[in-house]
Amino acid sequence: MGFPQKVGKINLLNNEGFIASLVDNEKLDLRIFVKNDSYAGATKRSFRFYLFDNNWTEFKNLINKVDKVHNEIG
Repeated sequence: MGFPQKVGKINLLNNEGFIASLVDNEKLDLRIFVKNDSYAGATKRSFRFYLFDNNWTEFKNLINKVDKVHNEIG
């Protein structure tokens, strides 16, 4: 198993970040990272998609639906 390759980061509230990484060129790992006085690093809050199965396509479609609804209401 190779090391995750960081793809991007979104800064969240309270010294947290949302990190997207590729693992073994076949899985997308979406994970929350924190940095505070007692800990800096990954949390257990995450989820992972295999890029070759239909769940990834369904997730992308869900994001598009969220974007559409957000644009309609906002």
